[in-house]
Amino acid sequence: MIRNIGKILLVVFGLFLASCQPDSTDDPTPSTGGMDFTGTWNRDSVLVNDVAPNGLRSRVESEANFGKYTFNSDKQTGVLNLSGTDFGITWNYNSTGNYIKISEIDWIDQIYTIQKISNSKLIITGLKDVGGGFQNERIIYLTKE
Repeated sequence: MIRNIGKILLVVFGLFLASCQPDSTDDPTPSTGGMDFTGTWNRDSVLVNDVAPNGLRSRVESEANFGKYTFNSDKQTGVLNLSGTDFGITWNYNSTGNYIKISEIDWIDQIYTIQKISNSKLIITGLKDVGGGFQNERIIYLTKE
């Protein structure tokens, strides 16, 4: 009787494990590709950290509601508006690599990785070498208008 209970438990446990295995045809595949950047994006927050060679980060800048990007439909040019003043930018989105490259004041040809929160909210993060093994890390929270 005890042997049968052990076999039954083993079969039930095996069935339980089998039911936990995902069916590959039903698995949703998360995709961050295909983002539509054209239009205006509010820069909700712009954070800059100094990153030491040992990886230690210290916050050096923290701006809230600091400007807007307008990414033109040509997918190459745009405008950064800071306090009513427009500055030209260039940009290029790479859906395969999931990054956007933006050239703007003090951050020329900066490559940002993209974390998609929703179709209208993003976090982009870029690193810039500043010498001596130190880097600046820039984190920008964006909301599409």
